[in-house]
Amino acid sequence: MLIQANQLTKVYGKGKNALCALDRVTLSVERGAFVSVVGSSGSGKSTLLHLLGGIDRPTDGTVSIDGTDLYSLAPDPLTVFRRRYIGFVFQSYNLIPGLNVWENITLPLGLDRLKADRGEIEHLLSTLGIYKRRYSMPSQLSGGQQQRVAIARALATKPHIVLADEPTGNLDSRTSLEVMLLLERLNREFSQTIIMITHNEELAQMTSRRIRIEDGRIVSDSAEGRL
Repeated sequence: MLIQANQLTKVYGKGKNALCALDRVTLSVERGAFVSVVGSSGSGKSTLLHLLGGIDRPTDGTVSIDGTDLYSLAPDPLTVFRRRYIGFVFQSYNLIPGLNVWENITLPLGLDRLKADRGEIEHLLSTLGIYKRRYSMPSQLSGGQQQRVAIARALATKPHIVLADEPTGNLDSRTSLEVMLLLERLNREFSQTIIMITHNEELAQMTSRRIRIEDGRIVSDSAEGRL
């Protein structure tokens, strides 16, 4: 398994104010899977994604990625591991306004003092349909184009896993479908492991595995027993 989470629990607050956002979730994901996570608002799906990606620390439980116990790492090594192994795509894009498309995409490589392979980045931009906008600023792009830049940035470091938190949430239905088809293509052609949170049931049906979370627990898993 590429990802193994065991008894993953996250509690916010203490005593009477304690809120259990995730309750003893055990989950495994194979390399090359395309998983959607659905659930009502406040169900714990974003908490799960953040814990799987090392953005937040669990109250209890473990997460192993490719054999590495994520939360046994000290903060600095965890940051480096996260940057090299995991690509994040957020609903709000999180592009840096003062950097152009090319600079936004290559920024994670620069943080690791790695030189961007120009040919590979250009191929990625072409695949995503934004090659001609490579020197544009974020403010000059549509929402769909900004999301494609965010996806390119997530893929530039060739991560083992892409975690997408409502990647189509700010997009209209047509652009949402385009982004979804793009993720599906990346998963199919490049065997990219993708875990995506979505509130859109129709988009979730396009993934190879669908997990539903309610009240911090997995209540259904379309691929349970196969992964």
